[in-house]
Amino acid sequence: MPFRYLIRWKKVNPEEVSVEAYHKYPHSEEERRKPAFVIGRGKGSKLLLIRHLLEQAAKKNSTRRYGKSLHIRFNEDQESYDTVFRIGLAVALIGRANGDNVDCALRYVLSAPPEEVWFWTSKLLNDETGPRAIGALMVISGAAQTGAATGSEPKPKAPKVMCAASPNLGLYLDGGVQSIAH
Repeated sequence: MPFRYLIRWKKVNPEEVSVEAYHKYPHSEEERRKPAFVIGRGKGSKLLLIRHLLEQAAKKNSTRRYGKSLHIRFNEDQESYDTVFRIGLAVALIGRANGDNVDCALRYVLSAPPEEVWFWTSKLLNDETGPRAIGALMVISGAAQTGAATGSEPKPKAPKVMCAASPNLGLYLDGGVQSIAH
């Protein structure tokens, strides 16, 4: 890969996370200091949903502390690339999606195979499809209905929406659990 990946995790109130890619071999001072692209940025209390991923990444990869910020520099192996893209997609979901259905979409992203994470990340980074990728991801994950994921239409008042990520339990977004196993 021609990039090195970095997570900037600000442990202040509210927490902030940014997943960035830098040129591995920069040719100018600007390429060295500015990221080539940002996979995802998120801020707020919903980052607690992926804190365990950030802590695991900090244990497996090199870290450096800058005041209240922690920079996680990822190793150059396939497992690290999969992890950074999965975290980046999750942070982008938290940063861009509206509503309380983000936890269902996060379950989908965290359980998806690496190829699917790479696919959705590539759609997210594309300038033309990026704004619609989060909405489509939330619809596919079962977290929202068409148009309700990105706030383009008013969210319909429906009964409890069941998360599609759980095969044996119906985990409802209001916190209720109902067994649907036969």
